[in-house]
Amino acid sequence: MWGDAEGAYSLNNSEKLAKCLFQVTGPTHVPYHDSKWQQLLLNYEKLVHLHNLRRVSGESVEDDDNGGDDDVVGNACRRCAKYSSTSSNLAALSLHVARMIRDLQQSIVDLTDAYHEKYSALDSNADESNSESRKQRGISTTKQRISLIGKARATCGAIHVLRLFSHEAILGACRSEMAVFANENIGSIYYEGTRQSTLEHDVNYILRESFTYRSRDLHGLDGRMDGQDAALDLISSVMSFLSTMGTLMSPNDTEISRNFDALSIPEVYDVVVQILSLLLVFLSTQLYQPMVSSAQLAEEGQTTSKHYFMERIMDYSYWQRQNARHNLTRPDDRVGGEKINGSAASFETKDTHNAPLWFLFLCFQWLIRRPKPPRRSIASHYVELTHSIVHQLHNMTLAPDGMYENHSIVMSTLPNGQTITAPDKQIHDSAIFARTQSRGSALGLYEQPNPTSAAISLGTDDDVTLTSPGHVSGEITPRNSSSRLLLPIRSILLLSSSLFLLPIRLVRLAFRILGHSSQRALLGSKSPASQHDISTSDHSALQHLQTYCEKASGWDKTNNILWLTDSPVADLASSLILLLSNNCRTNLESGRGSDRRQISSSQNPFRLEMATLNDNRWEREMATASTRENSLFPCDDEPATLGTPLVLSINFESLFGSFGRILHTEVGALMLYTVMQSSPVFAASLMARSDLDTLVMPLLRTLYFSSKLSHETGDSSPFITLPEKDRPFRAQSQLYVILILLLIFSQDPSFGRDSFRRVSIPKVKWYKERHVKEVSLGSMIILVVIKAITFNLNRLQDEFLLSNCCAVLLNLSPHIVDIHAYVASRLVSVTVSCFKRYAALVGENNGEIEIEGDLSSRMGMHGETLRTLLQLIKHSIRPKCVDRNLQLVYAILLEEVSFQKICAFAPLQPLDTTSITALIKKANHIIQGNGSGVSAEEIMNVMKSSAEWKTYLETIPRTRTNSFDSLSSDASDLGNLTFTYEEESDPEIFFVPYIWDVIVGAITANTFEWARNSIKVFSLNREGAASSNDASEFEIAGMPETKTEGYDIHENTPDVV
Repeated sequence: MWGDAEGAYSLNNSEKLAKCLFQVTGPTHVPYHDSKWQQLLLNYEKLVHLHNLRRVSGESVEDDDNGGDDDVVGNACRRCAKYSSTSSNLAALSLHVARMIRDLQQSIVDLTDAYHEKYSALDSNADESNSESRKQRGISTTKQRISLIGKARATCGAIHVLRLFSHEAILGACRSEMAVFANENIGSIYYEGTRQSTLEHDVNYILRESFTYRSRDLHGLDGRMDGQDAALDLISSVMSFLSTMGTLMSPNDTEISRNFDALSIPEVYDVVVQILSLLLVFLSTQLYQPMVSSAQLAEEGQTTSKHYFMERIMDYSYWQRQNARHNLTRPDDRVGGEKINGSAASFETKDTHNAPLWFLFLCFQWLIRRPKPPRRSIASHYVELTHSIVHQLHNMTLAPDGMYENHSIVMSTLPNGQTITAPDKQIHDSAIFARTQSRGSALGLYEQPNPTSAAISLGTDDDVTLTSPGHVSGEITPRNSSSRLLLPIRSILLLSSSLFLLPIRLVRLAFRILGHSSQRALLGSKSPASQHDISTSDHSALQHLQTYCEKASGWDKTNNILWLTDSPVADLASSLILLLSNNCRTNLESGRGSDRRQISSSQNPFRLEMATLNDNRWEREMATASTRENSLFPCDDEPATLGTPLVLSINFESLFGSFGRILHTEVGALMLYTVMQSSPVFAASLMARSDLDTLVMPLLRTLYFSSKLSHETGDSSPFITLPEKDRPFRAQSQLYVILILLLIFSQDPSFGRDSFRRVSIPKVKWYKERHVKEVSLGSMIILVVIKAITFNLNRLQDEFLLSNCCAVLLNLSPHIVDIHAYVASRLVSVTVSCFKRYAALVGENNGEIEIEGDLSSRMGMHGETLRTLLQLIKHSIRPKCVDRNLQLVYAILLEEVSFQKICAFAPLQPLDTTSITALIKKANHIIQGNGSGVSAEEIMNVMKSSAEWKTYLETIPRTRTNSFDSLSSDASDLGNLTFTYEEESDPEIFFVPYIWDVIVGAITANTFEWARNSIKVFSLNREGAASSNDASEFEIAGMPETKTEGYDIHENTPDVV
C-alpha cells in the first residue's frame, strides 16, 4: 500500500500539515494561486490516509477554532464546514482538484497513445534496424508512466481531503436546513425582515456559496476567477475523466490491452475509487434530509429540490447528452467507432462526448469485468483487511457452495467454484502491524523484497519496492501468539504503541455485526487451553473499544454488514447507477403560464440512455473483425451523420453472466430490477432465455437464508414478530425486491413452462433440511417461496410480502408438472398446518371469516395462504398433468384425513374442492383393490398401470369450473390466471431510501465516514430495539405475541406454519 499511513494516523497539531489544514479551513480567504495550496497538496502521501475519526465516533464536539484537542482532521472538517460559504476556500480546493483531474486525464490519454504507437510500430517493424527507435519509445513510455503515477498520487490525496471537507460541509448545510424546518414545525414565524436569515439556512444557498469562488483581489490574477462555479467545474472534470476511462476500455484481447490497462496502475485505481466516492458524497444531501420525491415536489409546484449536486449533475448530463446528439462532426469521430481522432478520447472532441452514455457504458463494463484492485493499492489494502477479518473468525464457516450463510457477511460476487482463501493464508501488502520484540520499530517488521528497476516497474503489479513513508510490503509470519494481537481485531491494532492502522469504522463493524459469540472469539478465550490468549491490558483495551463503538456512536442506528468485495470500483459504480437512475423521475420543468407537470423518465438523462440499451451481438456493424465487442454505435445501419443519435450497446450474454454472479446481493438485485425496468429490450431478451436458473437460483438462495431462523435467535415460538436485530436479513426491502423479480419472471408463461420441463438443478448445495437432487427450477421456486410464506406468517406478518409470494405461486400453478417428491410433501404439510391454524382463528372469531382480500389480520393472511396452496394443488391434479404429479397424489393420500376436513370446512366451500375429494376416493379404491404395498414407488406404479385410473382420467371434465379465488375471482381458466407487476406511480419513495440504506449499511459500511445519527432519508434503528427500516407501513400494530392452543406446531421445522 502506497502512502504514509503511519504519519496520517499519528498527525498532531504541531506538524506542518496540521498547521496548513488549520489555515486553509479557517475564516481567512486563501487565494487560489496562494502557495499554501501547493504546500497542502504536496503532502498527498498523508492526505490520502486521513480520516475524520471524531465524526465517525459520533461524539458531539463544540466549535473550537483553535482545535482544542489532537483531532486534527475532525477540527479541520468542522472549520471548513463553518467558514466555507464565506471564505471560498472549499471552492478553491475544488478548483484545484478539478484542474488536477483534467491533467491526470490528459496524461492517461497520452500514455495510452504512446502504448498504441509503441505496439503498432512493433507489429509493422520487427527487424533489428529499428531497435534503437524501439528503445527510445520504451524510455519515453517509462517516463510518461512515472509522471502519470506521480500525478495520480497527488490527485488521489487531493480528492480524498476534498471528500472529507465536502462531506462535513454538506452535513452542516443539511443540519442547518433541518433546524429551520424544525423551527417552522413548532410555530416560528419568519417576517420579511428575516428572509435573508432564512435564506442563509437554505441547503442549496449554503452549498452554492461554499462552491462558488469569490476573489478578494478583483484586479489581479485571482480576480479573473471571481464568481467561478467550482461545483460545475468539478462535475465537468469528473464526468469527462470517467468518459475518457470509458473510451479507453478495450473489450478485445489486444496486445495493448495485455500490456497496458490504466486500472492496473495502483494509483490510478485509487483515483477512480476516490472519484466515485466523491460523487457519492456529493449526492449525500439526499441522505441527510427527509425523503421527498420529484413527484411530490411537482405536486407542490416546486421546480427545484434541496439536492444541490444532484440537480447540477442532472443538468450537466442532460446538456452533454443534447449537445452530443446534435453536434457529431463526422463518422470517424463518433464515439462508437474504433477511435476518436487517433486516440481513445481527446480534449478537442470532449464537448461531443455524451457524458451519461459514456458513464453508463463504463459502469456496465466494470459490472461485467469487475476489475480487481492491483496489489499495493489502497483499495487492495481495504479489500484484504476485510477478508482477513472474516477468514479468522472461529464461528464463521463457508457453506458447501463457497459462500457464507450468515447474512452479516456478504460476498459481492459468487466464488465461481474457486477455493476460498484459508483462514491461515498469509496476507500480502496489508497494513496489519504486529508487535515484535522491538516495539520501537513497528515499520521494520517486514523484509523488503529485492527491488527491481523503479523506472520500469513503478506503479505496476510487478515486484517493486515503494519507498513512501509508511508503505508496507512483504508477508506476515506470526512468531508468538502471546506477544502480538492475533485474529481480526488483534492483528489490526498495535495497542502497545497506540497506533490505529485500520479505520475505526471497520473495527466497529466487526464488533457490531457478529454477535456476542463472535465477540468472544475476537477477544479471545481466557481459558488456559486457548491458543489465542492475549495480554490483560490488550483484552481490556479491546473491551473498552467494543463498548465505546456500540454505545458512544451512532453505529447501531443502521443495519451494517461486512461487505466482502472483490472490486470496489464495480460496487461504487453500481451504487451511482442506482442513485442517478432512480432519482429525478418526474419532470419539475413547467411551461410558461402552465402548471401542468408530466410524470415520465425523459428528464433523467441516465434513465433515458439506459432505455436505448441494445445487444450488440445482433448488429450488422458488429460483424466485421475491426469492430469492438462492446461499443456505442448508431441505431441504424447507415453511417453516423450529423445529429445521428447514439445508443448504449452491451453484449447481453456478458451482462447476463455478470448478473448471475452478483444477484445474491442487494446491489445485484437492485441493478437487475433497474435495468429491466429501464430497458425493454434487455427485459425481453431475458424472457427469451431458457437458462434463467442462472438468475433465479441466487435469488432463491438469498430468500431461503432470509427465511431461516438459527438456533441462536431468541424465542423459537411461532407467531412472535422478530425484532430487527434478530432477523436473518439486513433489510426487509431486500425480500421485496427478490419477490418482485420472481414475480416479473413468473408472469411470462414461457418461464413457468421451462422452469418445470426444461431446467433441472442437479444438486442444491445450500438447502439444509434435505439433500435435494435432480429437482426442477419450478419445484425449487415453490419450495423456497413456501418457506418464505411460513416465515412471514410466523415472524413478520407482512401483507405485501405475502401477496407477492401468493402471486408468484399462482403464476406457476398452471405449469406444475413432475413436481419433486420432497416439494410435494412440503406443499401438502404446509397446507394442512395452515388449515389447522386458520380453522382455529375462525373458531376464535365465532365462525366469522375475514373480509375478502383483507390481509391486515392473521386470519386473513392464513386464509389467503390456504386458498393459494389449495389452488396450487387443484391445478397440479387436473387431468392434463395429474399423471405427471403422482408424487403430489401420494402426499395427499398420506394426509387423507386432514384433506377430508379441509374439503368439508364451510368457509372453503366456494373454492370447490370436489376434485381433491374425488381424487382421494378413486386413488384409495385403486390401491386397495390392487392389494400392493404402501411405498411411494409401488403406489405410483399401481396407478400408472391401472386401467381403472386411465378410465377415471378420461371421464374427468377438461374444463375448469369457475371458482372463488380471493386473489383473482374473475379468472375463468388457467391461462388467464396471471398476476403482473406494475411499478408504483412514485417509485422513488421506496427505492431511493432503500438504495441509500444499502450504500450506507453494506457497500461503504467500512470505508466511509457517514454521520449515521443525522441520516433522514430512511428510518434509523431505535435505541435498544430496532424498528423496521423499510416496511413499517406493512407491519401490523398491536399483534398479540401468544400462540393459540389446539393445533399442531412443528417446532423443529421452521418452515411449517
